[in-house]
Amino acid sequence: MSATPLPLDLARGYAAARDWRGLADWGASIADLSAEDAEVAYLYADACRRTGDLARAAEVLEGAEPRVRQSGDRHLLRRTVNLAGIVRFEAGDVAEAEHRFLELLEIASNEDDDEFAARACNNLGAVANLRGQRERAIPYYTRAIAAYQRLGLVRGLAQSHHNLGISLRDAGYEADADAHFRRAIDFAGESNTEDVIALAEIERASLRVRAGDGELGAEMARRALERFQKLSDPGGAAHAVRVLGLAARAAGDHDEARARFDEALEAAVAHSDVLLRAEVQRDRGLLLRDRGDVAAAREALTDSLEHFARIGAAADAEAIRVLLAELEETS
Repeated sequence: MSATPLPLDLARGYAAARDWRGLADWGASIADLSAEDAEVAYLYADACRRTGDLARAAEVLEGAEPRVRQSGDRHLLRRTVNLAGIVRFEAGDVAEAEHRFLELLEIASNEDDDEFAARACNNLGAVANLRGQRERAIPYYTRAIAAYQRLGLVRGLAQSHHNLGISLRDAGYEADADAHFRRAIDFAGESNTEDVIALAEIERASLRVRAGDGELGAEMARRALERFQKLSDPGGAAHAVRVLGLAARAAGDHDEARARFDEALEAAVAHSDVLLRAEVQRDRGLLLRDRGDVAAAREALTDSLEHFARIGAAADAEAIRVLLAELEETS
């Protein structure tokens, strides 16, 4: 007669299988999470974040972190601080996210943990890039890539190349960006990291749309959407839907574009994804402007501006201010 698996073993099993929906549902059934091992709470919080419930992830981490610190498990502490930063970043609290990532970098450096120092650098690069500080972001990414190469950590290489591609794209180096997205896909394939494959596919799809090949962009975005749906990742799926909207707009199908943008906006609001909301509302505003609905365009762009400003994306916010000023001149 086999013994009943311990909660920690069950949680680790779900995580190893990357069954985040199963882990989130199982964790929600635990009556008293504080009575379980602190790692169970950490893994449950990670699953909540990956399935779009950022509020629950933050709540669980807030309760678990004191127990993690008391446990003396330094590796679990590094994982917890990193996850806390990611949750705050995705919820739009970029200043707090940066604080947690800097804390992680200090802890990891003091404890000679090159892997978590690389994770901290990768995440700090994302913060800097969001703020338009490419001159700070790129060195963070290159430092992370060097550490991941030295350690042979392929998943980390995939994530860093994906993020570096975003910085290069935003700086206008689209060919170089695409090369890094392709490298991210290759490394993610080696490490069986489906989420990074899908993220890089979305970025490549967006580049194809920008280059005028909306058909190929839409095909790539649909492939990414299918991956995210299999991963039960509503946030990632919504990003793919937004790019499908961009492809439809480029093809002149404004009704399809509007439907896609509305779908992505609904998901962004439901899952408190501030960056996605800002991007979708910008795209919706431009579409509505093109359709001659100036009042609705102004409303969408104003919402986009508020959310870009909230997360410190100064360059994006300024671009929206210019669009709003142009609307005022033409109305």
